[in-house]
Amino acid sequence: MPSTLLPAHRVFIWTIGCQMNRADGERIQRELQRAGHAHADTLADATAVVVNGCAVRDNADRKVWGMLGMLKGLKKSRPHLVVGLTGCTVHADDDELQPHLDPVDVLFDTLNAEPLLARLARSAPADAPAYEDIEAQPAAGAGAVSRFVNVIYGCDKRCTYCIVPFRRGAQRSRPLHEILDEVRRFRDEGAREIVLLGQIVNAYGFDLDGTGLPDVLHAVDAVDGIERIRFTTAHPRYMTRTLAEAMRDIPGVCEEINLPVQSGDDWVLRRMARGYSSGFYRDTIDMLRATVPGVALTTDIIVGFCGERDVHFRESLQLVRDLRFDQVHVAAFSPRHGTVAAEWPDDVPPAEKLRRLHRIEREQTVIAEDINRTYLGSLPEVLFEELTPGKGGQDGPRWRGRTRTNKLVFTPDRPGIGNGDTRAVRITAATPWSLRGAAVADASA
Repeated sequence: MPSTLLPAHRVFIWTIGCQMNRADGERIQRELQRAGHAHADTLADATAVVVNGCAVRDNADRKVWGMLGMLKGLKKSRPHLVVGLTGCTVHADDDELQPHLDPVDVLFDTLNAEPLLARLARSAPADAPAYEDIEAQPAAGAGAVSRFVNVIYGCDKRCTYCIVPFRRGAQRSRPLHEILDEVRRFRDEGAREIVLLGQIVNAYGFDLDGTGLPDVLHAVDAVDGIERIRFTTAHPRYMTRTLAEAMRDIPGVCEEINLPVQSGDDWVLRRMARGYSSGFYRDTIDMLRATVPGVALTTDIIVGFCGERDVHFRESLQLVRDLRFDQVHVAAFSPRHGTVAAEWPDDVPPAEKLRRLHRIEREQTVIAEDINRTYLGSLPEVLFEELTPGKGGQDGPRWRGRTRTNKLVFTPDRPGIGNGDTRAVRITAATPWSLRGAAVADASA
């Protein structure tokens, strides 16, 4: 039975931001369903709205403020609409937050939905759905082949460009039993791949006694039915040989990792307060490649950081050339209000930031295509995630899936393939962004 005996709400959850926010949004939705409330597919159908905000960039805050402004207008015609605000946004400074709170009925932390549940329990929509209809609704995220599980919240680092420690607080690792309960629930709902998440995921356990990320990887690998495990985002300072050996030795852990470098220049890295040098980062990549055969590596780079000159940028470009990543996520620096760097002169012109960004993108496109072409003729195992229309609707339906190294693969539909199946695919074509081929056998056979 639901925990509330009052008529249920239909709740629309609006989420922006990272994978961690998406995972939090799904968990909030599950708590609402357990309390007897229904999910609304659209804002028009909702009797309550949860705004799950992101604060990583100023632009994200502006989108949240815009959504709250729209809800303020909507409540003039729908005064009984309940509005909740959660996510990183609720930890903003009062002078930032207060001007936007007119439509908000309840503020709550993503880790504690009780204030929201209590507020919903005090109101009764006139056209409440029957409980049996709510019970029939699928669980949030049910049916997805790959699911996100937050294992650690917050961050103890103080990178000068980043707002996350001020919004998400100090690092807090979730208990292992709680993580495993969530993994098993996702497995029962159809998941075959689990992605473990944290702002610094390989800092897991620093606040616990004797438990680290390798222990989590071993435990999740022991859950029947989970075929693949990934984790993101890792910090170079905590990319230990022990963790690399766990990646190599635990069968379900995929040979792929995102390890943000942010800059290839030591002066810029010190200014960013990243806590390592470019030499340390290069040694870490060498260790990973020596320990985990065939590992695929991706990274993040910021161009145009405060004070970055062309000579500093060229170090980042050279690092991309030397280390030959599978993928590089490159962003132009933009000051984030509330961070240390926001107090410094943003002295790289926008046009120059864009030039540097495009220069790295061009270099990386060539590298990515070279790497992907090495897959031609090979038979990697592909976990199929979704049947999609053909490109432009002309090629017929095709399956989208991923290799263990996280390469996106498309293959024509054929009898016997379903969501969550793993097949060997013969790769016949490669671009910088994806592979194409034909499924030839059951990879588990």
